[in-house]
Amino acid sequence: MTNRNDSMELTKFRDFLIEDLQDVEIAQAYLEECFNEYMEDGNLEIFLHCLKPLIQAQGSISDFAKKVGLNRTYLYKIFNNTIKPEFNTVMKIIKALGFEISFNVKNKSA
Repeated sequence: MTNRNDSMELTKFRDFLIEDLQDVEIAQAYLEECFNEYMEDGNLEIFLHCLKPLIQAQGSISDFAKKVGLNRTYLYKIFNNTIKPEFNTVMKIIKALGFEISFNVKNKSA
């Protein structure tokens, strides 16, 4: 059970994270690390959950949902792992955050 002090500390951390993610370079490093973790462990739920503070760093979830053309409730369901979005939805979110995905060759064979 989470006590009040733990809850307050988590809120402070979340606020600090959201403030930090307003810096584009920090946001990029954060997203890259989240994606790298996903590539290692395959945990899509955690990756999707990590997108929420990136969105909040840019404003409200409601405004972002309008920008992307998604329902606000749908976004919350993604972040709460109630639903799994389609790949194109994840790409819309990443694009609307101002990022793109690029690929690098991992192992070059002769």
